[in-house]
Amino acid sequence: MNYPEKQRWVNDKLCEPVSLDEAVAVSCASVQALDTEWLHIYDAYMRVAADNIASFIDIPNFDRSAMDGYAIGKTDLERLQAGRPLRLRVASIVGAGSVENRPIRPGETCRIMTGALLPEGSAAVIKQEDVEIDENYIVFSGRPRRGENIRKAGHELRAGDKVAAKGQILKAEILERIAACGIEKVPVYKTPGVFIMDTGNELLLPGSPIKTGCIYCSNRSLIACKITSSGAVPLLSPSIIHDDLQTIVTAVKKATLVSDMVIVSGGTGNGLYDLVHNAFEYLNAQLLFKGINVFPGKSTSAALLNGKLIFNLSGSPSAAGILFEALVKPALLKLKGESFYKGDWFNIELGSPIDHLRPGRSLHRGEMIIKQGQAYALPVSRNVINTGNIPLLLDVQNGPGEEGVMVKAKLTVD
Repeated sequence: MNYPEKQRWVNDKLCEPVSLDEAVAVSCASVQALDTEWLHIYDAYMRVAADNIASFIDIPNFDRSAMDGYAIGKTDLERLQAGRPLRLRVASIVGAGSVENRPIRPGETCRIMTGALLPEGSAAVIKQEDVEIDENYIVFSGRPRRGENIRKAGHELRAGDKVAAKGQILKAEILERIAACGIEKVPVYKTPGVFIMDTGNELLLPGSPIKTGCIYCSNRSLIACKITSSGAVPLLSPSIIHDDLQTIVTAVKKATLVSDMVIVSGGTGNGLYDLVHNAFEYLNAQLLFKGINVFPGKSTSAALLNGKLIFNLSGSPSAAGILFEALVKPALLKLKGESFYKGDWFNIELGSPIDHLRPGRSLHRGEMIIKQGQAYALPVSRNVINTGNIPLLLDVQNGPGEEGVMVKAKLTVD
């Protein structure tokens, strides 16, 4: 059951609410990844690769010892495999980083350190703990395998192997592999700047003296943090935008010129002072949708102006936070260049009922708990800040919202 759809005229066209899936799809289709820049690998953590990155060398590019021990040649290895003990003279010592490559002769061994270049003709490396030392000789009677304790060239990566894919976030382990290839700089997408503007005559910025009839604006803190956790840069309007058409028009136009995406908080209703949609119309912005058939979101809208995507979210912090995760974040991640920008939704069982569930599709804050090895989702009240569990966004699609019911969920970890 859907909410009753209110028909409204916007830009001289009848605009009806769309589904959440349609809203996400049209928003994502309206943005493309930003331009590319090259960064040193030490500055590229959590940035998005703008191209595939491959190793241009074998890793390692030489045969090396897997541990501290003694390298032996083919002839002496065959003697050991035949069950004959060995007494070998230590002819040399090779440490990691040495370029010495003196061939191993029968009856001789080379003491070698972990990671060191193997002498020419090495057939195996014997652990130093397994030999007996007799002055400048070792005595050994085991039966090692050919190639034992030897790491061949290219055993980690071959030249041409991909270490990062275009659209992939460059996390610590990936950057380590890139560094191991000797690559100093990588191509990444530029970081988006997202402009946040809050509308409402009743709003005050924190730090201002409180006034009767006014409240402090908390949406910008919430949205700014979510933008930052998404890997983008929040750009804050220097002041609250009052409910005046020309003021909103000027602010929206300026925001599109100094940022890559705009979020307007408040002014989504149908009251006399809800003027954001009037501003879109005044600016001849291309309206993408007005209203989403999901709670919260009935009055949420998006438009394009100067090639920039503008979202108009509810002034309610609870609703704005939920809609950011469900609607804004996929488009923002695509703008960043991420390949998997829509996120993974998965099925999970409700561990407790959702109180005051509205008819139709609805979104809720939740958290994941583990009971006896099974994952469950618990709905979270808007007044609950942090319980220490993994935060989720819950999507209840025409279900009863009772304990034991399966719902859709995705992670919203900051």
